[in-house]
Amino acid sequence: MASGDSLGISGLGPGKVLDGKYEILTRLGGGGMGDVFKAQHVHLNVFRCIKVMKEAMLADEGYRARFLREARLATQIHHPNIAVVHDFFIGDGGSYMVTEFIDGTTVRQWGRSNGPFPLPLAADVAVQVLAGLDHIHRRGLLHRDISSDNVMLSYDEDGSFIAKIIDLGIAKDVNTPSGEMATQAGMLIGNPKYMSPEQLGSIEDGEQLDGRADLYALGVVLYEMLLGVPPFASETPQGYIMKHLTQQPRRFRDAKPDGDWSASLEAVVLRALEKDRRRRFADAREMSAALQPFLSAPAGTLTREAIARLRRGPMKTFNSAVEWRKTKAIDTIAAYRDFLGKVPEGSDTTEAKARLFELELIAGVRAREAEGDRDALQRLAEAHPPGSVVGDAAREALGRVARSPERQIEEERDFQKAWETGTAAALTKFIDEHPSSPRTEEAKRCRQEAVDFELASSLDTAAMWRAFLKTWPEGRHRLDADIRLRAKK
Repeated sequence: MASGDSLGISGLGPGKVLDGKYEILTRLGGGGMGDVFKAQHVHLNVFRCIKVMKEAMLADEGYRARFLREARLATQIHHPNIAVVHDFFIGDGGSYMVTEFIDGTTVRQWGRSNGPFPLPLAADVAVQVLAGLDHIHRRGLLHRDISSDNVMLSYDEDGSFIAKIIDLGIAKDVNTPSGEMATQAGMLIGNPKYMSPEQLGSIEDGEQLDGRADLYALGVVLYEMLLGVPPFASETPQGYIMKHLTQQPRRFRDAKPDGDWSASLEAVVLRALEKDRRRRFADAREMSAALQPFLSAPAGTLTREAIARLRRGPMKTFNSAVEWRKTKAIDTIAAYRDFLGKVPEGSDTTEAKARLFELELIAGVRAREAEGDRDALQRLAEAHPPGSVVGDAAREALGRVARSPERQIEEERDFQKAWETGTAAALTKFIDEHPSSPRTEEAKRCRQEAVDFELASSLDTAAMWRAFLKTWPEGRHRLDADIRLRAKK
């Protein structure tokens, strides 16, 4: 049997030729199973994907035998919604699998670039994936790793939209004991974010995994396509595992309060995510039938132009006035962004942009308050006058943020300096620089006294000085005013 070096697996990279047949063009990525490369068959002049398997995955003889059996089954699968497995090699020095190269994007990549899928497009993707799953399930295989990374989206030679399942290389024979589903060198086969409870051990002794595990994973993918977020949120694989085993998926309104989803659609998705597999769809065909009402055309027939129309939304029946009233009633950043996405130009666009900008600034105020960033809040308060929504929010936040001892000393020093100077200009400067200081109200009172004193000084009559002393009998300038009044007598 050939060694890894003679195969060219060691140090595989662009420019290398694998097994004399596949010229490596570029590395596409890597994962738990191994590294993936784009390659060109040097004789057939066609592109292929080469997945080089990690040695740890095939170190156990029992696993190698099982993988060999299941890989042979995978090469017999031919379906328009499944990436073809062309070839594989298992050797002491290295192992690899050759699959169809698809010039497209994954569901995850599409979502990151475009946001949530329009419902008819999400349903189209799911129905095509279900067609592929039905094909492999009826031939005794499970995929075990359906995820948003393992569904590719592209267009066929006729320009029709097509979804294809990839990574059939870890497919599992349904006759394999379920206890062998998880480990090789301590690795869990599959992505915990998408794995069904039974894949994670919630299965009775003697029972086998079946196609309903793949339907559960597709339910997670469909949820993500529609809402843009997963049904379970976690920062760690362990967290996903616990939530798949113990928690119910978030209802649509809890995950996306601004969304508008039909109860029948939510029921289909949540049925796919039932923890008890007996309550899920019985098979891929039943789930596909449940999704048919949400298609806008037969699955696999959408064109680029049709998808562009879906992304733009049903503009013919779109009532911008009604949508604007709804947006103002919700009054959130997300609502205004959604409105502007639907109505980029219109009579309400300017107001929507202004309110969105204002809400984003208010969100910034709240974030700075949470961080205790008085300087940033001070700048916001200075940039927006009293009476403005953002300015008042910044000043209120300043009042709630605890002042540092250094800040308190600085404020007290500046107040004393302004008070001793005694002019309206000095006190105004203090008020502007310290709008949330406990001394601010006192500074405003002193400023008014200074304004009255400066007015009395400019007129310099006995009547003005008497009026000043009557208004400010205990004021900062009382003594000076009394002296000037006496001089007039």
